[in-house]
Amino acid sequence: MNEKFFDLPREKQDRMINGALEVFSQNGFKHASTDDMVKAVGVSKGLWFHYFGSKAGLYVFVYEYSVKYILLELSTVIDEEERDFFEMTRQIELTRSKISKNYPFMTAFIGKAAVETDTEIAGQTAEAGRALREKLSGLIKNTEVPGVEDKARRDRVKRLTAYMTEGVIREKTLAGTDAEGIYKEIRAYLDFIKETVC
Repeated sequence: MNEKFFDLPREKQDRMINGALEVFSQNGFKHASTDDMVKAVGVSKGLWFHYFGSKAGLYVFVYEYSVKYILLELSTVIDEEERDFFEMTRQIELTRSKISKNYPFMTAFIGKAAVETDTEIAGQTAEAGRALREKLSGLIKNTEVPGVEDKARRDRVKRLTAYMTEGVIREKTLAGTDAEGIYKEIRAYLDFIKETVC
């Protein structure tokens, strides 16, 4: 990657990053087209390759950039001393909502990258991906579901909540709901689950 990319105006950097995130999140690495990115962003293909060298270079850059950005945002929102599972989940979802305001496709891209089948690309992003997974799983692992003593039941509540958040995000994103609307929907379901099981 050419470090001069960071000399571009921030607005142009973000347009290029968002264009790459959008196309990669919808198509994965193999089927993503730099022509689609060019159309989405309005910069020449030559400029993409000047800064990133190749499609693989671009993918690795936006992946590593996304992980750093997500970890930074988590550090500004999350109270790492929080032990209530529902409150921690709310904070994580608030972080996701904040991220989506600047980078609407970032979390979708990270989700798509988690199931990337290109072994070379998966290998190049493995270390950054591991750091993000460990951070998120560590935040959830250290929480308790209030009023639920049985470990198996606690684990089911945590899995149910994960399925719920993934489903709401997928459904509402396809419907064109903005980040704030998605966050409000998740909050409502979190409250419902908490009232039902606790």
